[in-house]
Amino acid sequence: MKSIYLIIYSIVFVFSFIFLHASEKINTDIIPSKICSERLHDVKRIVFLGDSITQSGDYVVDFECWLIANGFNIEVLNLGLSSETATYLTPDENLQHLKKYGFPRPFIGERLNRVLKATKPDMVIMCYGMNDAGSLPQSDIGTNRFSDAITRIRNDCLNFGVKYVIICTPPVHDSKDNLKLRFQDENIQRFTDWLIQTRSYNWNIVDIHTPMKKALIDNRLVKPSFNFAKDGVHPDRNGHWIMAHEIIVQGFGAKMKDVSSSEDLFTSNGSKIRKLIHDRSILMFNFWMAKIGHTRPGVQGGPSVKITTTLSILSDKLTDINSSLKDYLKLQ
Repeated sequence: MKSIYLIIYSIVFVFSFIFLHASEKINTDIIPSKICSERLHDVKRIVFLGDSITQSGDYVVDFECWLIANGFNIEVLNLGLSSETATYLTPDENLQHLKKYGFPRPFIGERLNRVLKATKPDMVIMCYGMNDAGSLPQSDIGTNRFSDAITRIRNDCLNFGVKYVIICTPPVHDSKDNLKLRFQDENIQRFTDWLIQTRSYNWNIVDIHTPMKKALIDNRLVKPSFNFAKDGVHPDRNGHWIMAHEIIVQGFGAKMKDVSSSEDLFTSNGSKIRKLIHDRSILMFNFWMAKIGHTRPGVQGGPSVKITTTLSILSDKLTDINSSLKDYLKLQ
């Protein structure tokens, strides 16, 4: 097993070192801050944890584009899992999801120890709350259970040796005037308020919810039908960019002047570079999730799911992707 991880490490970092330093031009609008440089010092691997919004990966890819555009030689693993909660739900709380989809919601506590042991991250960035908000009681009891779960995850990461744990407030849940769903909006606001107040205890909190909510309200003043998520839950690319932008600015103190998408981080071929980073992220997701395992059907690593990304496939495809990235980044 150790040889497998050594091979992956070598493939990713040898090629990364070559192409991340290929560009001599610097976009002065996105220069990292002192805080950023200090926080990322000696960080070699960042793991993202979360639910389906994280698994879908756009904000993670946008964040990785920013790292690459600034020459940071850091591996990013997206290990978010669809349907997952931070909180362990009771059978009654899981009943609706079980009836609708045929399986209960997974929760991060079931796999967290395996994730940490397998990947040994220097930094963990996590975003939970959307599924918790739709499942937990609409009261202080629900908020307390969510806060206990987040506290436990954070402590487990730090006790394992993770250097930095960054926790994001949940994105906006858009009930679109559906009174039956408004409780989820209200739960998410309570979760957000609690997370923000933990800054007084020196927790690293990135508030995604507040700026996304403001952007939603502002855009609806101009266009009443505007939304970030057609289903009220899963943000589109614009919503994911807000998430990435707030992580970069709040979490790392970076300047992001006149940057409206991750493609704008590069002076040329931004779309092609981003697609390569996206494709690489999916490869790494499939490989690592299969190695770590979890309880959700239908996702690599889940029950009875056939493995699609072997070490050999991963090695060959990473070589091709990193070679293409090197060529594009030489043109910056």
